[in-house]
Amino acid sequence: MALCTWNGERWIRPFLESLAGQHHLPDELVVQDDDSSDDTVALVRALAPTLPFEVRLEVNSRRVGSTANFGLALERCRGRFVALADQDDVWYPEKLSRLVHEFERDPILTLVFSDADLIGEDGRSLDRGLWDTRQVGRTLRRRPIVAEELAATTALTTGCTVMMRRRVVDAALPFPGELEHPVAPMRHDRWLTLIAAAVGTVEAVPERLLGFRVHGTQETGVLVGADLPRAVASGVGATLRSGDGRRADGLRARAEQLEVAAERAELLGDFGEARTLRRVAGDHRRRARIDEPGRGRLRLVVDGVRTHAYRLDGWGLGAAMLDVARAVLPRAAAGRSAGA
Repeated sequence: MALCTWNGERWIRPFLESLAGQHHLPDELVVQDDDSSDDTVALVRALAPTLPFEVRLEVNSRRVGSTANFGLALERCRGRFVALADQDDVWYPEKLSRLVHEFERDPILTLVFSDADLIGEDGRSLDRGLWDTRQVGRTLRRRPIVAEELAATTALTTGCTVMMRRRVVDAALPFPGELEHPVAPMRHDRWLTLIAAAVGTVEAVPERLLGFRVHGTQETGVLVGADLPRAVASGVGATLRSGDGRRADGLRARAEQLEVAAERAELLGDFGEARTLRRVAGDHRRRARIDEPGRGRLRLVVDGVRTHAYRLDGWGLGAAMLDVARAVLPRAAAGRSAGA
């Protein structure tokens, strides 16, 4: 299994203790530290001899970021099944055994991922699950086998909930440079899920198999409670006020990333998924054109609704309404003129 660390001295001990308490112990723990400046590395080295599995630690000479760091860790993994881990979570004892059971039950599965409990900095439950923070949670519980369309349009997986077969790792590496786009990076877990769908089947496991820690210093996390509506309202307002084209740049970046995934799917022989990915990429490119000056922008939204470019849920409806506002308001053109 692959664990990436960076300045995690506060969290690393409870995580490693939870890993040592697994009913199904890992064969190895590959730790890739991204040039921590605290005592994370020292703690890993001190705790490694006390753990009931092999620990292989490597420290980067400079920071490379989380996605590239996971790429380095995965290159060093040797297991038949590979799980991803974050330094700040707490795994429940049945986590690894439950996911391994799914692979042993169904040889077609290539990647599985679970739900998780949300916990606070102090480790106490926030009385909410990870999937509860996402519109797609209900869909995953109702249809655990993930359709190619859903994988192409939605960031489904959170890395610490994921386990995959070796062939997914081999097919996904090396990570393409397009993942590191400065406006809209694609994280390692989404890339791995797209590749897993090209070499087999992706399944959602509804049990909450770990405590996902929510705190202010995590790189990627979730919005809970009153933070969610405030963040959504702030994001919508910023988009409508902005004239710098960042939203269009982000959509084009997403299109490029999906097109690279389509190329990888074609190399792997899954031409059906490649067509799906290219169609979704085309939807993103059409939505990016809404910010271009000129007539016909509202027609782009209408065409997107007609061709099902927007998801049939609350997030899809919100995206369509936001695009309507972008199309009918003179925000983008006015912003560019003001900066000219």
